[in-house]
Amino acid sequence: MTNRDVEELFEPRGLNKRGATQGRADGWVGGRAHTWHGHYRENPASRAGADSHRMASDAKYAAAVAEELRRRDATVPHGDSVGDGLEVEPVSPGIGTVVQGVDMATLTDAQANGIWNLLMERKVVFLRDQGHITRDEHIAFAKRFAETGLAFGRQHALAASKPPSEYPEILRLYSDEARPFAASNWHSDVTWSDRPPLGSVLLARKAPPVGGDTVFVDCIALWDSLNSTLKEFLEGRTATHGRRGNDEVEHPVCRTHPVTGKNALYINPTFTNSICGMEPADSARLLARLYAKMYSTPEHTCRFPWRDGSVAMWDNRSCQHYAVSDFWPHERLMERVTLVDPSEEDEVPFWLDANGERHYSVMLASREAIDTPLGYA
Repeated sequence: MTNRDVEELFEPRGLNKRGATQGRADGWVGGRAHTWHGHYRENPASRAGADSHRMASDAKYAAAVAEELRRRDATVPHGDSVGDGLEVEPVSPGIGTVVQGVDMATLTDAQANGIWNLLMERKVVFLRDQGHITRDEHIAFAKRFAETGLAFGRQHALAASKPPSEYPEILRLYSDEARPFAASNWHSDVTWSDRPPLGSVLLARKAPPVGGDTVFVDCIALWDSLNSTLKEFLEGRTATHGRRGNDEVEHPVCRTHPVTGKNALYINPTFTNSICGMEPADSARLLARLYAKMYSTPEHTCRFPWRDGSVAMWDNRSCQHYAVSDFWPHERLMERVTLVDPSEEDEVPFWLDANGERHYSVMLASREAIDTPLGYA
């Protein structure tokens, strides 16, 4: 397959053309990089592990998938108990669940197992009313699920910033009128490292009175919804990632989750530089159009409004996030503990091919360079 074959997947279909069936004047619909009449089946197909294109052409198959989704969605608790005091409420059909009935300081083994299973299935779990938690208890909670790393997992800092405090595991994120800040860019954490974090536990010490939500996107659903020809083109390919445009590591574009075995689209505009094996201009065009699909398709997202004491715990391997920067001039104080996988075989990103062989990320810079924050001596 040629790069031009891939480019043709992104041609607007039935749009902006005389006699087109759709009465729109723009080139894209809903941010989807390839538009087709069955696009509204993409997210349900991902949730069911089904083929959205077959659903659009095979009525019996679509009916069977619909029945499966109705059955599954009818069993999703809505404010109901799932055992040991946990009450869950889905935020959207495919990603995000609010869990009630939890005190992070007194978490039971059964509650920890329930939260972990929800995290693997739902990609991000939200808690409320945890403002009483101390920093030591925050760290201890995170250690119930994985090892805790430094502020950025295996690294102290992304770039020049304040040195680690007496709690090097905690990243403090503060914003006010004089020092506005929010990670208002789509990203998966620390993909400039060859060992990016498993996930994060983010606690709002002080939330703004309005605004400052965080949006999460399901990268497994994003991969599932790609055109099959484009999937074939991208499987096994890698992309370079780094800070300030430096190529520090190559990661698989299609990343296989070490626990669920599902594939996720593993690129982001914050740290991804280019797709390997493509001409720079072709890579830039393909990435831009993939991002158009990734970040303008609300069906694959959920949005969380913060309050004092709210917590978001996300799986860095299966979702990305964006901190909405609409709350200035109000104060916001967040503290994050980063989870790292104790197994190096699972910690380093990989793609699992059809023969069961893992193809791992590759370091392009030295260990010292990757572990050194930019701007530090």
